[in-house]
Amino acid sequence: MHRVEVPVVVRSKSETYQYLIRDIKAVLDDEGNRIAKMATVVSLCAQAFPDWFWTGFYCVDEVKKTQGIEELVVGPYTGTLGCLRIAFGRGVCGTAAATRTTQIVPDVHAFPGHIACDSRSNSEIVVPVFDPAGELIAVFDVDSEQYDAFDETDRDGLEDIMALTFGKS
Repeated sequence: MHRVEVPVVVRSKSETYQYLIRDIKAVLDDEGNRIAKMATVVSLCAQAFPDWFWTGFYCVDEVKKTQGIEELVVGPYTGTLGCLRIAFGRGVCGTAAATRTTQIVPDVHAFPGHIACDSRSNSEIVVPVFDPAGELIAVFDVDSEQYDAFDETDRDGLEDIMALTFGKS
């Protein structure tokens, strides 16, 4: 009996994002449901980057928004238990929501007001998600046990994925 060895493909982070974007386009072609899109993005991203231990969305709470309250509520995710609700301006996710800008945090322990949902988190990236009209609908949050795990390649890749999937480019 002969043993066949399968070569391991090592891709750069940039190449991984290119393949990820291709896969997301293929799977979500003509899908209109926002939750289905979010769940699919979470699944594909978590598979593409196994070092990410928490990957998911915090969605703008539309009911509270009508009451004048800016708050995020946990959406589709994979990983350990996430925070259920986060006020705009609080922690990394709330800061991304309030400023509508991507937050790259090399050391979450040095981030003022960081919310420690899981003590294993050492670095984080949070990307705001907009609908086609430019309204904030969610933030995409990724945590890593590694310090300084995220960079401009992650920012560009994740911002491209969010724009492609949810509408605003």
